Amino acid sequence: MRFIKILLIISSLIVMGVAIYIVMYELSRYNLSQLPLSLYFHMSFAFISAAINIIFHVRSFQYYKRKENVRLHKKIHKILWVGAICFAAFLIYVGGVTLYSLILLIEYGYNGQQLLVIFLFIIGGCLGFLEASILKKRMRRLRSENNTMDEIDNIGKEVDY
Repeated sequence: MRFIKILLIISSLIVMGVAIYIVMYELSRYNLSQLPLSLYFHMSFAFISAAINIIFHVRSFQYYKRKENVRLHKKIHKILWVGAICFAAFLIYVGGVTLYSLILLIEYGYNGQQLLVIFLFIIGGCLGFLEASILKKRMRRLRSENNTMDEIDNIGKEVDY
């Protein structure tokens, strides 16, 4: 799972880089009033969700360490969870929209590289959802194991009057 987490961090960095490149270099060639508002929304959503996704994966990386090194008292904020899920949904959305437009324009042809990029977006989004689900289950399991061990340690220490 560490490998998937590292891949998701790299994909977030790539999406942030592409968003910055498009805003700084490609959009500077056009008159900004002629560009659709949805483009600004998509670029800002991609950048913000990718940044939150990176923070989420860096903060949650500790849960994949050995059991004795895991700090269970630190919780991952809900905004980070929402950001990671939104980023995964955004990747699937971009892949789906691109695949849909490729199907609509099938008469002009397509190549394997286009399909590869589309499916990389979709697979990245699915891995993001899968990783968030597995992490949530792992956190729940580690907390229950920790609570069980604490209860076992406290058995002989409780004094009733």
